[in-house]
Amino acid sequence: MILAIDAGNTNIKFGFMEGHQVVYSFKVATDHGKTSDEYWFYLQSFSQMIPFSLDRIQGVCICSVVPSLDPVFLALIKRYIKKRWVFVEPGIKTGLTISTENAKELGADIVAGAVGILHAYSLPAIMISFGTATVLTAITSKKEILGVAIAPGMVNSAESLFSKTSKLPRIDIRKPDAFIGRNTIQSMQSGFYYGFTGMVDYLIDGFIKELNEANGKVIATGGLCSLLASNLKYVDYMDPYLNLKGLSVIYEKNVEHSFD
Repeated sequence: MILAIDAGNTNIKFGFMEGHQVVYSFKVATDHGKTSDEYWFYLQSFSQMIPFSLDRIQGVCICSVVPSLDPVFLALIKRYIKKRWVFVEPGIKTGLTISTENAKELGADIVAGAVGILHAYSLPAIMISFGTATVLTAITSKKEILGVAIAPGMVNSAESLFSKTSKLPRIDIRKPDAFIGRNTIQSMQSGFYYGFTGMVDYLIDGFIKELNEANGKVIATGGLCSLLASNLKYVDYMDPYLNLKGLSVIYEKNVEHSFD
């Protein structure tokens, strides 16, 4: 069993993987102040609740977009888990070519998700990640990550609007019954929900034209995919565990050169 860790700006997902499928998973809020001891406590608590023996872990694969947490997870592995490990970073084997101008700029989470698509779906594909940011990634039939579009994330945008306005309340993000809101909360929900889905639809239109390939699939992932994807024009699959699946594949491809 492989432990996959997807460290994002808002949440950290832990997935226990067998055969590139998620057997168990949980997530915690990203906290730059947490120590390796505290993350080990989370893992122990979750394993006892299932129940599940952490001794079954054979290796660890991590993608992180939070550099300050990298040494924390490294300490977690070396002190407690004591198994082989792989970080998603430039130079690892993925089965993909990164065709952006500067491959080192590409987020490790984007790479993990793209590998997940390569393993589980057909190409060409467009990956939409609804997380702290809204990220679209184009993957060609030649197994190239062609490029990315990065837009604001919906939850952070809502929080920003709330914090910078005196009279607008904090709201729950949900699909409203109508475009025309009849009160403040309905008006904000309409603007955020339909505004963001409209933005993503427009971006997908542009991606499809520029990819210029037939039979492409659109795969949605991230914390808000189930809320938003159902109202998008093109989404073929929703896969909230895409990054974790990709991490298990990456571990398999790099285990011979992993660290222990």
